[in-house]
Amino acid sequence: MKWLAALCLLLAFSSAYGQETISLYYYERPPFLIRQADDSAGGLIGSHVAELAAKAGISIHWQLMPAARQLHLLQNESVSACGVGWYRTAQRDGFAQFSRPIYRDRGVVVIANARLDRRTYPRLADLLADQSLSILLKDGLTYGRAVAALLKPAKARFSLVTIEQPQMVRMVASGRASVMFATREEAEMLLTGGEAGDEGVQLWSFPDLPETGEPRYLMCGKGVSAKTLSRLDAAIAGPPQ
Repeated sequence: MKWLAALCLLLAFSSAYGQETISLYYYERPPFLIRQADDSAGGLIGSHVAELAAKAGISIHWQLMPAARQLHLLQNESVSACGVGWYRTAQRDGFAQFSRPIYRDRGVVVIANARLDRRTYPRLADLLADQSLSILLKDGLTYGRAVAALLKPAKARFSLVTIEQPQMVRMVASGRASVMFATREEAEMLLTGGEAGDEGVQLWSFPDLPETGEPRYLMCGKGVSAKTLSRLDAAIAGPPQ
């Protein structure tokens, strides 16, 4: 029976050797993507993607990376990597390929400075029409089609920043900015976590914003093979193994 044991060992080695490997780019965005002690990603999306990759038999290498840097690298057609948890847009379709949806947000909300009066702004469109307000936007990100459509005619002032969400909340709380956007998951975590104190900010939702958000995807460079993407999609769509 020694030959059988040797054959099993050879098959196991061949399977491991042939396992595909891709890099997964992420930036810390609790509660979706949370950096772990080994620099991998946990959180609502990070842990889910790790499970999907294991189910698909694909080896992954996590890389912590700013959002703008991810966008730049994924435009290189030879890059065999995917950004984790991105919205899909027509502009991004021009240089990337996308997996099946891996997560759907609970909708976009506004984190506003506590001194603003909610009654002044019955709709998000009313808030964005106020020229006295300053809106924080994170560079390289989109907040979904509904917000994008409302931003086009807006009269408020916009500030593009590269800092992370907790720092943005503190800017709003201190009055250095009026409002910012966040998903409901992020906003509830940030405010519960005391990022800006109990009275520095307030959470607003609006009737002209959808109650549920858009799906998020793996946004992959053209260097990711069709076979790899197909295996990931099968893991996303299929029943648990």
